[in-house]
Amino acid sequence: MEGSKKFISYDDAVSLSLSLVDFERSVHSPRHSDFHLERMRLFGNLLGNPQKEVPSVHIAGTKGKGSTAAMVTSILVASGFTVGLATSPHLHSLTERIRVDMQPISKDDFGDLVLTLWPDVLKVESDYDLGPITWFEFMTMAAFYFFHFRQVDFQVIETGLGGRLDATNILDPLVSSITSISLDHTSILGNDVKMIAREKAGIIKERKPVVVSSQSSEVLHVIQKIADERSSPLIDTSKMNVSSISNKRNGLHKTKVKGGLEEYQFSLPLIGDHQICNSLNAIGIAEVLMEQGYPVSRTSIEMGLSNVSWPGRMEILKSDGPIVVVDGAHNQNSVMVAAQAILDNFEYSKLILVFGATTGHDIPSMLQELLRLQ
Repeated sequence: MEGSKKFISYDDAVSLSLSLVDFERSVHSPRHSDFHLERMRLFGNLLGNPQKEVPSVHIAGTKGKGSTAAMVTSILVASGFTVGLATSPHLHSLTERIRVDMQPISKDDFGDLVLTLWPDVLKVESDYDLGPITWFEFMTMAAFYFFHFRQVDFQVIETGLGGRLDATNILDPLVSSITSISLDHTSILGNDVKMIAREKAGIIKERKPVVVSSQSSEVLHVIQKIADERSSPLIDTSKMNVSSISNKRNGLHKTKVKGGLEEYQFSLPLIGDHQICNSLNAIGIAEVLMEQGYPVSRTSIEMGLSNVSWPGRMEILKSDGPIVVVDGAHNQNSVMVAAQAILDNFEYSKLILVFGATTGHDIPSMLQELLRLQ
């Protein structure tokens, strides 16, 4: 990579990057009021603001934002574009957080990114009174830098936590999107769903469209108010007409959607009604890009949704004999949705459940939702 003459092994690059403060892995996170974007803006300035050089789609929400981002990426790839995708967390390798055309970057590319960006990481800490770069800030800027370096046609960026003060929110996207909002990370974002909605809606930009999933009336009211204040057109995907038939053996949906511009038919390989809602968001985003003159077609939308892959979300690991399904649900609402997806999409006489959770989650509430499966 340009600007990187030396070599660092992947393991050493990972270790060096993880020497930064990592709130994802920490039991203790700062107060939300302690978050800010000044350090991230400075980091971008030092690198020439790579985030401004690539047309962007920005996605926030409590649940479904990663799946929606994967769907949008798949649609754009089917349209013939080269697409950068930045998501979190990762399942197996942190290179999964930075993808081009759904393929994680190579370990060598990650090492080059660490060597290229590290002098400015140190400069921010030593020369400015803004505190050290965090690991998520570093990974976010690494994605921006890599996508610009690779000269991708689009970048699809998922927020990490919140929205308004999230490190990704130095973007000026073509369109933003807000997926389903529920209570999560309450120790940081607050235990009121309207408060969380205000934080997520912080990604809405002046006069740029925002595509919104089906929400409770109180959440939608908050988002609509902020969109109105910023003269941002709001596309409410709950108003789309949709019909879906599920295959009880494999959970796959045959879906018809009447969007704002076209009618679409596709077989969505991601299981659950919540993924149908996410597909409506992806369609809404794609239609905004169509209206902005980008060559996205009905066929590419159908193809992209039919071919999308997003592991760890009601993923069938084994279908020959006993079906084995894994899902990363990690709050009460998402476990409720996952449990309902199992009830709606599979028939079984016996179910074996393996459950695991880390510190800080509402485990009793999650287990209560899973009792419905017995």
